[in-house]
Amino acid sequence: MSWNLFKGTMHQRRKPLFWFSFSLVAYSWMMVWFWPQMGGAEYAELAESMPPEMIALFGDAELSLASLGGYFQTEYLGLMWMVIVAAALIGYAAKMIAGEVNGGTMELLLSQPLSRSKFILTRMAGLVLQVLLLSAATFVPIQILGPGYDIELTAKVFWLLFGLGSLLMLAIGSFAFMVSALSRDGGRPTTLTSAVIAGMWIASFLADVSDFADALDPFNLLSYWEPGKVINNGALATNAWWVYAGVSVVCLVIAYIGFMRRDVA
Repeated sequence: MSWNLFKGTMHQRRKPLFWFSFSLVAYSWMMVWFWPQMGGAEYAELAESMPPEMIALFGDAELSLASLGGYFQTEYLGLMWMVIVAAALIGYAAKMIAGEVNGGTMELLLSQPLSRSKFILTRMAGLVLQVLLLSAATFVPIQILGPGYDIELTAKVFWLLFGLGSLLMLAIGSFAFMVSALSRDGGRPTTLTSAVIAGMWIASFLADVSDFADALDPFNLLSYWEPGKVINNGALATNAWWVYAGVSVVCLVIAYIGFMRRDVA
């Protein structure tokens, strides 16, 4: 890994990373602050009146929206959070490889005393750091500010959310990174990764409202992301760790091999 390239990479991405992180911190604080405002019998009655299809669109139809886990998954850690972090990671992956090739700057970078191997590994390290920063911007404010608003997450729940959320983001970012490493068009990683995530989201929605798409759940990354159940029960299925870690490793290995063999001119 090249330390100078790593510093340059993070300096290059400092503004997008700051604004995405700031948005997550602000969103987390708003959701924490809003929880007491939505508590009580009136909110429970409103939640029970909502159709399961509407709840499934944003969260999990099996969760009670009036519970803390149901609230966070439906109002924040479901669709809205996914859109924010996916945009951040896809933007990084698209810019850092395919964008360099498409812009004609890859040859200039590799003309320096920098091997292809160091280049791709450094960009991967940047992806991992962004994942950790985005995860911290999401979950640390909830953990720190929560007690002031009657939200108490145990250390176990916090680390489960932090760990699994980081692995989910890494899986999404690694897929976009793989597409970027194999592409010449700077827009392809964004288009393809967004299409795949949208397809998985639609499959998750259909699985929540009918039995039609249940068979797709084992192959759907989003079906393993159940932050509401983690908050309510303090536990999650162990296969989620293996799925996210496996997808991340496979995508990054393919990205490495593909970039080492491709023509970047």
